Amino acid sequence: MNFRTRTLVLLGALCLLLTVGCGPEVPTVNFSVILPMTGPAGIYGEEIANGIQLRQDRLMSGDEQLAYNVVVEVIDSEGDAQQAASLLETAFSTSLAAIGGATSAEALAMVPVAEDADRVLVSPSASSPELSGASEYFYRLFPSAEIEASTMATFLRDRVNVQRLALVVEDSPFGTSLADSVELVWGTELAGRVTFTPSSDQNAMVQEALGYEADGIYVAASGAALAEAIQALRLAGFDGNDKRLATSSSLMIEAVLEAAGPAANGVYFTAPVFDVDGPDEPTASFVADYREKFTDPAAWTAYQDAVAEDERAKTALEGMDLGNPGLAAARAEAEAAVEALAAAKDALNTPSYYAGLGYDSMGVLIGALSELEVINVPSDFLKGMRAIRELPGVTGTIQFRETGDVQKFTRIYQIVDGKAVDFEKHTEERIRKLREEMQRVQQQIERANRNQ
Repeated sequence: MNFRTRTLVLLGALCLLLTVGCGPEVPTVNFSVILPMTGPAGIYGEEIANGIQLRQDRLMSGDEQLAYNVVVEVIDSEGDAQQAASLLETAFSTSLAAIGGATSAEALAMVPVAEDADRVLVSPSASSPELSGASEYFYRLFPSAEIEASTMATFLRDRVNVQRLALVVEDSPFGTSLADSVELVWGTELAGRVTFTPSSDQNAMVQEALGYEADGIYVAASGAALAEAIQALRLAGFDGNDKRLATSSSLMIEAVLEAAGPAANGVYFTAPVFDVDGPDEPTASFVADYREKFTDPAAWTAYQDAVAEDERAKTALEGMDLGNPGLAAARAEAEAAVEALAAAKDALNTPSYYAGLGYDSMGVLIGALSELEVINVPSDFLKGMRAIRELPGVTGTIQFRETGDVQKFTRIYQIVDGKAVDFEKHTEERIRKLREEMQRVQQQIERANRNQ
């Protein structure tokens, strides 16, 4: 298909500005981004916005062909659902489509606006089951809370033998819908359910939760409320191998992990696969670009220097007999370089899953736009959305169901030493190391018996 022959003809109130110097054959399309950049959900909105900015930067670099100039405006909803809806209504006077509804409350308020305006709304992270099939104009990149709930309920019951489960629920649309989903799929009667707000007496909430004598507690909350609930439960003594603490993917962001501190260790949570250290594309390039763009310049320079020193130290040992005692100094230097590189890497600003969702949300709009030769009315953008098939994304391959839900599944992660690890992989690695240690001990015993 010839990109240069495409045209854009938008009728009604949609106003398009042609970029100076590009000529009339390259029209400009406006996309609005309405996110909670401040307020309790601001930690998620900022990460999503970072991912959107990175995807827009890639488009602006000219590395990919698109027959349109794309202008993106980010607007702060302040976490207010009704304000988000009002901002979206205003934005649709000039925007072809929008990214928004980071929270379920915002998305639920924004969907009717998109429906009335005949314009597409893509939510990066709203998870309420109520949003499934809410409108033909609504799409979301995060699995429904029902999927997270089903994954975790099955895990707690079948893998770690939780018999009595209690819910600690933030009084919010997100917390309520998530807790309702867990209760629905748990398969037996819950031990109990406690609802709390940011102004609640944490001690009273904890004592009520512990009073149910549960061996598993699921915290349906996000942001600071999630971190505070985890800390309060741990401080009250809900800890140990026989006490399972679990939550959702809301924990999969550095700000919440830091706020929870050591109390988060051992907590289970659900999330789709997102491996920041893996070699697979396009995720590897996304992570590298994110680190370079959003890391403090001094830390980035230190990391580059550490990479260079590590390569130099490795090169110095190539082809040498590592058993030679005379190379002890060179080996020590190489080991020090490895440690320095690890420390420098830890100082980098690594993207969270929410940054990846932002990147992919923007990628979805660009992908839909690339499918369109002519847009006669804004609702024609739906044709581009419906044409998306197995779009490569940094959070996985993107495919939408007829309900507008993304076709993704979640798996179990656990916090170990302050880091999120894939539970299955971590368990397999522990078993492998245990077997190796048992074999080593057995060999020592056999050698000792032979020498007797």
